[in-house]
Amino acid sequence: MQKLIILRGAPSSGKSTIAKNLRSVKNKVTWLKVDSFKPFFAKDVAEENEALDYVNQTALATLQHLLNQGFSVVMEGIFQSPKYITSAVDMAKQNNIESKVYELTCSLKVLQSRDGSREGVKEGCRKILGDKIIAKLNQIVKDNPWIGAEKLNTENLSLEECIEKVKSQLEN
Repeated sequence: MQKLIILRGAPSSGKSTIAKNLRSVKNKVTWLKVDSFKPFFAKDVAEENEALDYVNQTALATLQHLLNQGFSVVMEGIFQSPKYITSAVDMAKQNNIESKVYELTCSLKVLQSRDGSREGVKEGCRKILGDKIIAKLNQIVKDNPWIGAEKLNTENLSLEECIEKVKSQLEN
């Protein structure tokens, strides 16, 4: 059965780590990373906020395509504006597809610590966001909740427990 799972949270909360562990061509489960569209519109971090609407609209168009292809989708992003979550959930409903939204949480201290050790930092593929940006984005997520999201504390649960929790939702 086709599903839409949305993982929302601050940078370094574990969204990508969980989502990429669930993708499977054989099982028709794909990972849709909303932030992957930022470089299409913005050349640097200073322009990213101006581009957010374009980024999210492109992600939603991609989501529609993936759903039309019969994929279950694990869509992840910060979603500074929860209206894009609502649009994705509405899209799933229109296609008679179950959806579930998880908000990944952990302490600011852990987010900031994880920022420096995320995949790609050592390899030079990703820059450290820094404590101020992490704190700002974490506060935006807290200040703009999506009503109905289930909290998933990635600080108190192991990576394996988080993956299994989301995976069980995909398989039910």
